[in-house]
Amino acid sequence: MKQVAPDKTCMQFSIRRPKLPSSETHPEESMYKRLGVSAWLNHLNELGQVEEEYKLRKAIFFGGIDVSIRGEVWPFLLRYYSHESTSEEREALRLQKRKEYSEIQQKRLSMTPEEHRAFWRNVQFTVDKDVVRTDRNNQFFRGEDNPNVESMRRILLNYAVYNPAVGYSQGMSDLVAPILAEVLDESDTFWCFVGLMQNTIFVSSPRDEDMEKQLLYLRELLRLTHVRFYQHLVSLGEDGLQMLFCHRWLLLCFKREFPEAEALRIWEACWAHYQGADV
Repeated sequence: MKQVAPDKTCMQFSIRRPKLPSSETHPEESMYKRLGVSAWLNHLNELGQVEEEYKLRKAIFFGGIDVSIRGEVWPFLLRYYSHESTSEEREALRLQKRKEYSEIQQKRLSMTPEEHRAFWRNVQFTVDKDVVRTDRNNQFFRGEDNPNVESMRRILLNYAVYNPAVGYSQGMSDLVAPILAEVLDESDTFWCFVGLMQNTIFVSSPRDEDMEKQLLYLRELLRLTHVRFYQHLVSLGEDGLQMLFCHRWLLLCFKREFPEAEALRIWEACWAHYQGADV
Protein backbone atom coordinates (compact mmCIF):
# COMPACT_ATOMS: atom_id res chain seq x y z
CA MET A 1 0.00 0.00 0.00
CA LYS A 2 1.06 3.59 -0.43
CA GLN A 3 -0.05 6.86 1.12
CA VAL A 4 -2.09 8.98 -1.27
CA ALA A 5 -1.27 12.35 0.26
CA PRO A 6 0.33 13.49 3.53
CA ASP A 7 -2.85 15.23 4.68
CA LYS A 8 -5.07 12.20 4.04
CA THR A 9 -5.41 9.00 5.98
CA CYS A 10 -6.83 6.92 3.11
CA MET A 11 -4.62 4.35 1.49
CA GLN A 12 -4.70 2.78 -1.94
CA PHE A 13 -3.42 -0.54 -3.19
CA SER A 14 -0.84 -0.70 -5.94
CA ILE A 15 0.41 -3.72 -7.86
CA ARG A 16 3.90 -4.40 -6.57
CA ARG A 17 4.72 -7.31 -8.86
CA PRO A 18 2.79 -7.24 -12.17
CA LYS A 19 4.54 -10.44 -13.24
CA LEU A 20 5.47 -13.45 -11.14
CA PRO A 21 8.71 -15.37 -11.58
CA SER A 22 8.35 -18.80 -13.15
CA SER A 23 9.14 -20.39 -9.77
CA GLU A 24 5.82 -19.04 -8.44
CA THR A 25 3.60 -19.90 -11.39
CA HIS A 26 1.92 -23.14 -12.37
CA PRO A 27 4.39 -25.44 -14.19
CA GLU A 28 2.03 -25.60 -17.19
CA GLU A 29 1.49 -21.82 -17.31
CA SER A 30 3.55 -21.22 -20.46
CA MET A 31 2.55 -24.38 -22.32
CA TYR A 32 -0.76 -23.09 -23.70
CA LYS A 33 -1.38 -20.37 -26.23
CA ARG A 34 -4.58 -18.37 -26.46
CA LEU A 35 -7.42 -20.43 -27.96
CA GLY A 36 -7.76 -19.27 -31.56
CA VAL A 37 -10.12 -20.08 -34.41
CA SER A 38 -8.16 -23.09 -35.64
CA ALA A 39 -7.79 -24.66 -32.20
CA TRP A 40 -11.47 -24.07 -31.46
CA LEU A 41 -12.59 -25.69 -34.69
CA ASN A 42 -10.39 -28.69 -33.92
CA HIS A 43 -12.53 -29.28 -30.82
CA LEU A 44 -15.75 -29.46 -32.90
CA ASN A 45 -16.74 -32.62 -34.71
CA GLU A 46 -18.74 -32.76 -37.95
CA LEU A 47 -21.99 -32.29 -36.01
CA GLY A 48 -20.68 -29.27 -34.13
CA GLN A 49 -20.34 -31.08 -30.79
CA VAL A 50 -17.43 -30.17 -28.53
CA GLU A 51 -14.91 -32.97 -28.15
CA GLU A 52 -12.18 -33.33 -25.51
CA GLU A 53 -13.98 -30.88 -23.23
CA TYR A 54 -11.47 -31.29 -20.42
CA LYS A 55 -8.56 -30.36 -22.69
CA LEU A 56 -10.54 -27.37 -23.95
CA ARG A 57 -11.21 -26.12 -20.43
CA LYS A 58 -7.55 -26.57 -19.57
CA ALA A 59 -6.46 -24.62 -22.65
CA ILE A 60 -8.85 -21.77 -21.79
CA PHE A 61 -7.77 -21.75 -18.15
CA PHE A 62 -4.10 -21.32 -19.03
CA GLY A 63 -4.28 -19.46 -22.34
CA GLY A 64 -7.57 -17.61 -22.56
CA ILE A 65 -9.72 -17.12 -25.65
CA ASP A 66 -9.03 -15.03 -28.71
CA VAL A 67 -11.33 -12.02 -28.86
CA SER A 68 -12.59 -13.02 -32.30
CA ILE A 69 -14.29 -16.18 -30.99
CA ARG A 70 -15.38 -15.14 -27.50
CA GLY A 71 -18.94 -14.62 -28.68
CA GLU A 72 -19.03 -18.22 -29.87
CA VAL A 73 -17.22 -19.86 -26.95
CA TRP A 74 -18.57 -17.93 -23.96
CA PRO A 75 -22.11 -19.40 -24.28
CA PHE A 76 -20.58 -22.84 -23.68
CA LEU A 77 -18.64 -21.66 -20.63
CA LEU A 78 -21.76 -19.99 -19.26
CA ARG A 79 -23.74 -23.18 -19.84
CA TYR A 80 -26.20 -21.69 -22.25
CA TYR A 81 -25.05 -24.33 -24.73
CA SER A 82 -24.30 -27.92 -23.78
CA HIS A 83 -20.99 -29.29 -25.01
CA GLU A 84 -22.87 -32.34 -26.30
CA SER A 85 -25.26 -30.24 -28.40
CA THR A 86 -25.00 -30.23 -32.18
CA SER A 87 -25.02 -27.07 -34.29
CA GLU A 88 -28.57 -27.88 -35.32
CA GLU A 89 -29.68 -28.39 -31.73
CA ARG A 90 -28.15 -25.07 -30.70
CA GLU A 91 -30.04 -23.22 -33.39
CA ALA A 92 -33.28 -24.85 -32.23
CA LEU A 93 -32.43 -23.89 -28.64
CA ARG A 94 -31.81 -20.29 -29.66
CA LEU A 95 -35.24 -20.09 -31.29
CA GLN A 96 -36.91 -21.61 -28.24
CA LYS A 97 -35.04 -19.32 -25.84
CA ARG A 98 -35.77 -16.26 -27.96
CA LYS A 99 -39.47 -17.06 -27.64
CA GLU A 100 -39.13 -17.50 -23.87
CA TYR A 101 -37.27 -14.21 -23.63
CA SER A 102 -40.01 -12.46 -25.56
CA GLU A 103 -42.59 -13.88 -23.16
CA ILE A 104 -40.61 -12.59 -20.17
CA GLN A 105 -40.46 -9.15 -21.71
CA GLN A 106 -44.16 -9.21 -22.50
CA LYS A 107 -44.86 -10.08 -18.88
CA ARG A 108 -42.90 -7.00 -17.82
CA LEU A 109 -44.67 -4.76 -20.30
CA SER A 110 -48.08 -6.10 -19.24
CA MET A 111 -47.82 -5.14 -15.57
CA THR A 112 -50.74 -3.42 -13.94
CA PRO A 113 -50.20 0.24 -13.01
CA GLU A 114 -49.69 -0.74 -9.40
CA GLU A 115 -47.20 -3.49 -10.30
CA HIS A 116 -45.35 -1.10 -12.58
CA ARG A 117 -45.03 1.53 -9.87
CA ALA A 118 -43.55 -1.03 -7.50
CA PHE A 119 -41.23 -2.35 -10.22
CA TRP A 120 -40.05 1.14 -11.09
CA ARG A 121 -39.37 1.93 -7.45
CA ASN A 122 -37.57 -1.35 -6.64
CA VAL A 123 -35.81 -2.11 -9.94
CA GLN A 124 -36.18 0.20 -12.91
CA PHE A 125 -35.14 3.43 -11.20
CA THR A 126 -31.72 1.93 -10.35
CA VAL A 127 -31.30 0.15 -13.69
CA ASP A 128 -32.01 3.35 -15.61
CA LYS A 129 -29.33 5.18 -13.63
CA ASP A 130 -26.74 2.42 -13.97
CA VAL A 131 -26.89 1.51 -17.65
CA VAL A 132 -26.14 5.04 -18.90
CA ARG A 133 -22.84 5.04 -17.01
CA THR A 134 -21.68 1.47 -17.62
CA ASP A 135 -18.74 0.88 -19.98
CA ARG A 136 -19.40 4.09 -21.91
CA ASN A 137 -15.74 4.18 -22.93
CA ASN A 138 -16.29 0.93 -24.79
CA GLN A 139 -17.03 1.65 -28.46
CA PHE A 140 -19.94 -0.78 -28.30
CA PHE A 141 -21.78 1.43 -25.79
CA ARG A 142 -20.40 4.84 -26.72
CA GLY A 143 -22.52 7.78 -27.84
CA GLU A 144 -25.97 9.16 -27.19
CA ASP A 145 -29.06 7.08 -27.96
CA ASN A 146 -26.91 3.97 -28.42
CA PRO A 147 -29.25 1.02 -29.07
CA ASN A 148 -26.84 -1.32 -27.28
CA VAL A 149 -27.37 0.59 -24.04
CA GLU A 150 -31.10 0.08 -24.44
CA SER A 151 -30.51 -3.65 -25.06
CA MET A 152 -28.54 -3.85 -21.82
CA ARG A 153 -31.35 -2.05 -20.03
CA ARG A 154 -33.97 -4.50 -21.33
CA ILE A 155 -31.83 -7.50 -20.35
CA LEU A 156 -31.51 -6.26 -16.77
CA LEU A 157 -35.18 -5.32 -16.43
CA ASN A 158 -36.27 -8.64 -17.87
CA TYR A 159 -33.90 -10.53 -15.60
CA ALA A 160 -35.53 -8.89 -12.59
CA VAL A 161 -38.87 -10.22 -13.85
CA TYR A 162 -37.41 -13.65 -14.60
CA ASN A 163 -35.76 -13.92 -11.18
CA PRO A 164 -37.61 -11.62 -8.78
CA ALA A 165 -35.87 -13.19 -5.77
CA VAL A 166 -32.62 -11.64 -6.98
CA GLY A 167 -34.11 -8.72 -8.88
CA TYR A 168 -31.48 -6.12 -9.66
CA SER A 169 -28.53 -4.92 -7.64
CA GLN A 170 -26.01 -2.26 -8.55
CA GLY A 171 -23.10 -3.88 -10.33
CA MET A 172 -25.11 -6.30 -12.45
CA SER A 173 -24.80 -3.93 -15.40
CA ASP A 174 -21.01 -4.29 -15.14
CA LEU A 175 -21.41 -8.05 -15.54
CA VAL A 176 -23.90 -7.96 -18.42
CA ALA A 177 -22.11 -5.32 -20.51
CA PRO A 178 -19.03 -7.38 -21.52
CA ILE A 179 -21.19 -10.40 -22.36
CA LEU A 180 -23.45 -8.31 -24.59
CA ALA A 181 -20.45 -6.70 -26.28
CA GLU A 182 -19.10 -10.14 -27.22
CA VAL A 183 -22.24 -12.24 -27.76
CA LEU A 184 -24.07 -9.34 -29.48
CA ASP A 185 -27.52 -10.92 -29.53
CA GLU A 186 -29.88 -9.66 -26.80
CA SER A 187 -31.69 -12.92 -26.14
CA ASP A 188 -28.49 -14.99 -26.17
CA THR A 189 -26.85 -12.52 -23.79
CA PHE A 190 -29.81 -12.74 -21.42
CA TRP A 191 -29.56 -16.53 -21.18
CA CYS A 192 -25.77 -16.37 -20.81
CA PHE A 193 -26.30 -13.97 -17.92
CA VAL A 194 -28.83 -16.37 -16.40
CA GLY A 195 -26.18 -19.09 -16.59
CA LEU A 196 -23.59 -16.80 -15.05
CA MET A 197 -25.82 -16.01 -12.09
CA GLN A 198 -26.88 -19.64 -11.59
CA ASN A 199 -23.82 -21.71 -12.21
CA THR A 200 -20.75 -20.10 -10.73
CA ILE A 201 -19.75 -18.89 -7.30
CA PHE A 202 -17.48 -16.39 -9.04
CA VAL A 203 -20.42 -13.99 -9.03
CA SER A 204 -21.66 -12.86 -5.67
CA SER A 205 -24.82 -10.86 -5.15
CA PRO A 206 -24.79 -8.07 -2.57
CA ARG A 207 -27.08 -10.09 -0.31
CA ASP A 208 -25.36 -10.54 3.04
CA GLU A 209 -25.32 -14.35 3.01
CA ASP A 210 -23.79 -14.47 -0.49
CA MET A 211 -21.09 -11.94 0.30
CA GLU A 212 -20.27 -13.63 3.59
CA LYS A 213 -19.80 -16.95 1.80
CA GLN A 214 -17.35 -15.34 -0.60
CA LEU A 215 -15.47 -13.64 2.21
CA LEU A 216 -15.28 -16.94 4.08
CA TYR A 217 -13.47 -18.49 1.10
CA LEU A 218 -11.16 -15.49 0.84
CA ARG A 219 -10.31 -15.47 4.54
CA GLU A 220 -9.43 -19.15 4.39
CA LEU A 221 -7.22 -18.61 1.33
CA LEU A 222 -5.43 -15.79 3.11
CA ARG A 223 -4.99 -17.92 6.22
CA LEU A 224 -3.34 -20.63 4.16
CA THR A 225 -1.30 -18.57 1.71
CA HIS A 226 -0.59 -15.19 3.36
CA VAL A 227 -0.29 -15.93 7.05
CA ARG A 228 1.24 -12.60 8.09
CA PHE A 229 -1.40 -10.55 6.34
CA TYR A 230 -4.16 -12.74 7.76
CA GLN A 231 -2.74 -12.31 11.27
CA HIS A 232 -2.66 -8.57 10.69
CA LEU A 233 -6.37 -8.60 9.83
CA VAL A 234 -7.09 -10.67 12.93
CA SER A 235 -5.20 -8.13 15.04
CA LEU A 236 -7.54 -5.41 13.76
CA GLY A 237 -10.50 -7.23 15.25
CA GLU A 238 -13.88 -7.77 13.66
CA ASP A 239 -13.54 -4.77 11.35
CA GLY A 240 -10.41 -6.21 9.79
CA LEU A 241 -11.97 -9.58 9.06
CA GLN A 242 -14.98 -7.93 7.42
CA MET A 243 -12.56 -7.05 4.60
CA LEU A 244 -14.65 -4.17 3.27
CA PHE A 245 -11.93 -3.35 0.76
CA CYS A 246 -12.68 -6.65 -1.01
CA HIS A 247 -16.41 -6.22 -1.52
CA ARG A 248 -16.14 -4.51 -4.92
CA TRP A 249 -13.62 -7.10 -6.08
CA LEU A 250 -16.15 -9.86 -5.43
CA LEU A 251 -19.27 -8.08 -6.63
CA LEU A 252 -17.77 -6.97 -9.95
CA CYS A 253 -15.40 -9.90 -10.44
CA PHE A 254 -12.32 -7.64 -10.35
CA LYS A 255 -13.59 -5.72 -13.36
CA ARG A 256 -12.63 -2.32 -11.97
CA GLU A 257 -9.37 -3.47 -10.43
CA PHE A 258 -7.72 -4.51 -13.71
CA PRO A 259 -7.69 -3.26 -17.31
CA GLU A 260 -10.65 -4.72 -19.18
CA ALA A 261 -8.59 -7.19 -21.23
CA GLU A 262 -7.02 -8.63 -18.09
CA ALA A 263 -10.31 -8.70 -16.19
CA LEU A 264 -12.06 -10.65 -18.95
CA ARG A 265 -9.12 -13.04 -19.05
CA ILE A 266 -9.69 -13.69 -15.33
CA TRP A 267 -13.40 -14.25 -16.00
CA GLU A 268 -12.64 -16.85 -18.68
CA ALA A 269 -10.23 -18.72 -16.43
CA CYS A 270 -12.90 -18.90 -13.71
CA TRP A 271 -15.67 -19.87 -16.13
CA ALA A 272 -13.51 -22.70 -17.50
CA HIS A 273 -13.91 -24.60 -14.18
CA TYR A 274 -10.74 -26.47 -15.06
CA GLN A 275 -9.56 -27.26 -11.53
CA GLY A 276 -12.96 -27.94 -10.02
CA ALA A 277 -16.64 -27.18 -10.30
CA ASP A 278 -16.34 -24.08 -8.12
CA VAL A 279 -12.98 -22.70 -9.21
